[in-house]
Amino acid sequence: MDNFLFTGLGFCPGRYITTNDQIKKSLEQGYLDGFNKARVESGESYRQYRESGGTFSPFAFMAEHKMGFRNRAHVVPYPPVKPAYKRADTSLDLAIKATDEAIQDAGLSPDDIDMWMVSTATAHEMAPGLAATLKCYFVPYDNQTPTHSLTSACVGFNINLELAIQRMKSKPDIKHILIVHTEVMSELLCNETDFVPVTSFGDSAAAIVLSRTEGNTPEGVQQIRNHEDLRMIDFLGANKSGDLYMDPRIVKSRAVPNMVSVINDISSKENKHVAEYDYFIPHQTGHAIVKNVAALAGVPDDICYQDVQLTYGNLSGASVPAGFYELKKAKKLRPGMHMLTAVAGLGGEYGGFSYIVPKKPEFTSNGSHLKGKTVFITGATGDLAGKTIQNLIKQQARLILHCRNTEKANQLKERYKDHSDSISFVTADLSIPEEVESLARRLSDELSSLDYFIHNAASTGSLSRASEVSKEEMKTTEHVNHRSARILIEALSDKIRETVLFVGSVAEDALYSGSSAYVSSKRALHAWAVELAKRFYRENKRVVYYMPGIIDTGMAAKLNEAQISASMLAIRQKELIPPEAIADRIVKSLYLPKVHGVEARYEGALMVRRDAYMKEDLS
Repeated sequence: MDNFLFTGLGFCPGRYITTNDQIKKSLEQGYLDGFNKARVESGESYRQYRESGGTFSPFAFMAEHKMGFRNRAHVVPYPPVKPAYKRADTSLDLAIKATDEAIQDAGLSPDDIDMWMVSTATAHEMAPGLAATLKCYFVPYDNQTPTHSLTSACVGFNINLELAIQRMKSKPDIKHILIVHTEVMSELLCNETDFVPVTSFGDSAAAIVLSRTEGNTPEGVQQIRNHEDLRMIDFLGANKSGDLYMDPRIVKSRAVPNMVSVINDISSKENKHVAEYDYFIPHQTGHAIVKNVAALAGVPDDICYQDVQLTYGNLSGASVPAGFYELKKAKKLRPGMHMLTAVAGLGGEYGGFSYIVPKKPEFTSNGSHLKGKTVFITGATGDLAGKTIQNLIKQQARLILHCRNTEKANQLKERYKDHSDSISFVTADLSIPEEVESLARRLSDELSSLDYFIHNAASTGSLSRASEVSKEEMKTTEHVNHRSARILIEALSDKIRETVLFVGSVAEDALYSGSSAYVSSKRALHAWAVELAKRFYRENKRVVYYMPGIIDTGMAAKLNEAQISASMLAIRQKELIPPEAIADRIVKSLYLPKVHGVEARYEGALMVRRDAYMKEDLS
């Protein structure tokens, strides 16, 4: 039989934790309303709680004991205000991080994913669909697997799960589908004054890889339901301005019977009593709904899993997959366990599914997109180049490494002797035109094709002011940083298949005094890259100009403290970047349309990527 399994799980909550104490202070200062302290204090349940030794304040008692929320994860510090979201993680950022973890957890590569499905009610932009944009951070330009974006909140994951299974049943060649739900609910609360939604909602993304396998016994998703109750259509949503509207009483009055009906329907179909399931994972909407659902459906307290809402808040459609993630992380999921879920929310949507935990399957991955591709790197002996080379070796690329002289080449040969079958070495002093031209002729004669060209070589010069730079220094720096690349690329232009990447510099934007030769040569290279990109675009080839901020190696070692501070201040860089992170993003820039953590804009056909620059500087 065909089984549909959760083979990879990923979860990314907002980075800032908002506590009940913080919300309590907002109430005391008059920023929130709707909470009646005196009414709680005079209530029988609070009096009994205090008499039994409880220490919660009236608000903490209401928020945690009654509503079921201790903390909530947000992408901005509390309280949420609109300007803070210019620099905050978006629903896309959260989805990228959760997706990366899920694919790795499945033991797959992004190229193994046959379809990309994302649901959200708080997309980072109006268009294109979030799924199409998410995919750009994981697979190369020629990947044609379909995407599906769904505007849905609490039930979005459940709807996409059913659609994914239907897709797999109709397309026998589909093996793996990524399903993500991502939400930044806190941004809907910027103008909110009612304490209930502020206390309830959190931000996160949860991702699963759904895989089709064959087996003799049932595993994975067993039953799934999706319905819609139009009586809820006007009582929970967000208006055109992005402000939340919500009538908790009506939402509860409809959500509770709807979730109970799904539980009864699925358990009846499986001929099981609700108490026989190992875990019930509800949409983590809070005690007001969950406890009533459990009581009416006969769900025992010890199988009703609500740790997600207690720790992270109401995560909308990410609640259920986050529950699976947290249970797996806590090593509480064992093969054969029978799980039951139920969800209800925005637009009156409601549903649920049952799931039998499988044994972990093993897959053969298609591997890296760069496997067997040929990459030429100039200036291969530097720290940044070394990290880039290590990354490319892991992805099984074939490398041609340029060194300044034979001594440097021999040092690299020794360092990479275990990979001698996939690495070759060439030498040339890039400051000497004759040696560069000789290397260009040799490569042109010997190479039938070249997939990627990385110009990493650079001479920093003396870091002197323009009036102090000699003509000879200016000429040498210009040739290493700019002219040599032109000679080599012009000679190899017919051989290059995919991408030319130039490693630029923050010095072009930082504008500190000194380093005139270096800055002028980099700007000349940048200008020529614009022209090259225009020509290569017609040939379906790409040119990327990659400008890292101040790296914790290389040129930073030659700058004094004042120059480093001035450079970082100019681009609002928070801290020095480790070369490993830059190298990873350089390699991804070779073949991915988008790279996470890097601001990008086109200059004509040239893709310029700036790393470590603050977001608003490029908005």
